[in-house]
Amino acid sequence: MKDIIDSLKHFKLTKEIRTLLTQIHPMNKRQSDLYNVFKKLYDSELIGDQELFSLQTRLSLSHYCMTMEEKLNGLLCGAYLFEEDEKRLWFGAGPSIPDGYKEYSHGLDVKMDIPGGAEEPIYLRNTLIVSNIERGEDIVTLNHKKEMMADGFKSYCCTPLEYQGKMIGHTVLFSDQLRDFSGSEIDMFQDHRNQIEKRLSQIKDEIIFILKKSQ
Repeated sequence: MKDIIDSLKHFKLTKEIRTLLTQIHPMNKRQSDLYNVFKKLYDSELIGDQELFSLQTRLSLSHYCMTMEEKLNGLLCGAYLFEEDEKRLWFGAGPSIPDGYKEYSHGLDVKMDIPGGAEEPIYLRNTLIVSNIERGEDIVTLNHKKEMMADGFKSYCCTPLEYQGKMIGHTVLFSDQLRDFSGSEIDMFQDHRNQIEKRLSQIKDEIIFILKKSQ
């Protein structure tokens, strides 16, 4: 457990992480040292091993999105967890995603994104690239075109999140420019994503439970 708490030393304090801390306790709004905040909560038995692991996983997800935005200049990165029973997406992280789109997509019912004969949306099994949202005619773009364009998105790329065949959710890159996504960009996206998939697969249900409570 000490290793988990120690790992929090490496996270940058973003608006998204500060919001997460405030959800735990309002006094955390003024805190800037993640290591001390979580150590105090854990030592005081206000959170247990599972809660700490879940929170640390969400911070890892946020850190992943920030890393992708730094490496892929000009793109916004978001991550979603998929709830199989309800067929809903839950917004897991995305520090730069506009608040309007976060609100729209958090808890989003995506049954309409599932093509006939399938059990889940295409972006949970395959990479989906749309270089022009306005002209996009695929089922996913048609369902969410209005909301994406309202926040200035012009193109996007989705890739699945999974671990050893277990479906977790998907990650998405948004651009405010008309553009294609190169193979090297997608490879980088996937290579870094591999660092978080195992952890997410272990605690996906617990994170969704927390996200639903904060809806």
